[in-house]
Amino acid sequence: MTFFRLSNTMSVDIRYLWERSTSGPYWFKRKVPKGLVPLVGKTWLQFSLGTRDLKAAARLIAKHASEQDRHWAELVAPTRDGSIEQGKLLLKQYGINPLDPQVDSFALGLFFDAVEGQLPDHVRRELDELERHGHPVTPKDIAKHLPPAMAAAFMMAREGEEHLASDCMREYINARTDDAQSVKSATLPFDYLIKLVGDRPLGSYRRADVRLYVEHLLAGKHSSTGKGIATSTVERYITPLRAAFARSIKEHELRIENVWAGTIEFPKGAKKATKRESFSTADYEALFAAIGDVSSTDAPRCILVLLAETGARLAEIVGLRRADCHVKASIPYIHIVAHASRSIKTEHSERKVPLTPRALQALQRALRLSDGAAYVFPQYTSDEGCKATHASNTLNGWLKVRKIVPTAHGMRHGMRDLLRAVEAPQDVVEQLQGWGKANQSSKYGAGHSIERLLEWVTHAVSRGTDRL
Repeated sequence: MTFFRLSNTMSVDIRYLWERSTSGPYWFKRKVPKGLVPLVGKTWLQFSLGTRDLKAAARLIAKHASEQDRHWAELVAPTRDGSIEQGKLLLKQYGINPLDPQVDSFALGLFFDAVEGQLPDHVRRELDELERHGHPVTPKDIAKHLPPAMAAAFMMAREGEEHLASDCMREYINARTDDAQSVKSATLPFDYLIKLVGDRPLGSYRRADVRLYVEHLLAGKHSSTGKGIATSTVERYITPLRAAFARSIKEHELRIENVWAGTIEFPKGAKKATKRESFSTADYEALFAAIGDVSSTDAPRCILVLLAETGARLAEIVGLRRADCHVKASIPYIHIVAHASRSIKTEHSERKVPLTPRALQALQRALRLSDGAAYVFPQYTSDEGCKATHASNTLNGWLKVRKIVPTAHGMRHGMRDLLRAVEAPQDVVEQLQGWGKANQSSKYGAGHSIERLLEWVTHAVSRGTDRL
């Protein structure tokens, strides 16, 4: 702390101010806490403030001191990610490559000497005593007595970077997903894995863990209901695990195998997915007879009409925003596009789907019922996410009561059958339903116009329901 006189009647003490010369700029000078010296790499922090103005210097000092306080607090009690990053920086200060620390044995020796110097005397004595009695001392026995960043650096130097399944999940979600539904789809498989076999370094997982995971899901042990799931659902859980592990292995240059890669073998007799039935002409007729007057129906029935006459996926309809609905265009259409509240399945899923007169009537009715909300179906979709499963349960229950066997998703398959029945070109089907392009020639050009698409969907719907 340095004493300075601002006027004949006023004097102040300014901490960390150093007047290195009587004519040059003021300097900042602060002693590093003893326990942080190995992490900071210096005993003192000192640098020029670039000004001779005392008030300006005081403001700069306050700013630098505040930043250092935050940084030192992170060094003392960092997050796990912060510890790892600081550990890497610490190894680099000693000339050690965090990805391959064993290359320079001399630098590694200096670092281990520094680690030993960080251990309190009584801890060193306890560890020596353990070794004398034949009890091997593990790196973790040492690391737990070190500051967090030093402990992380020490573990990396001894065993390599410890990248846990939870780290893998968090980085994958941050890099690849941007909406609530996608986050949930990526999180759930990891939650089941960690609960079953633990949050472990990626390299410690084995194919035996994969087999155990598969059997666990098939048997329904992951669910509070105890109901087993089909092999197709298990594969859907494994897909984000495979992708996330592959990403971490690449990004962190981990020298491990991806245990989720390759074909997953299922036990004999494992439950297969039940083939979803497609809507038939009789199903469509029963559906519209049960719905009745579209202009006065409720929101769930509006969803059914839109599903029937667009062939879109349930989440694509349920997650529509008001801004996606172009009811006043010369040819009314919906724009199916990804939102933070609802993702779309693939890059091909983004598309414009024309509306038949009945689909337009259903959408207009839904917009009126939504009463100006940003979402067309606010009972199922909000900024928090899209509850397509809730909608599915409601709609399928309604269909079942009316003895319509296929589920709501069956209308997507039904539309494909209707388009096939009228011999619609394959690229028309792909463009209307958001499928990937099946052949090379369909990958070129802007695609069919909205007018041409409407002709085909109207023709298909007319054949299927014989009502337009």
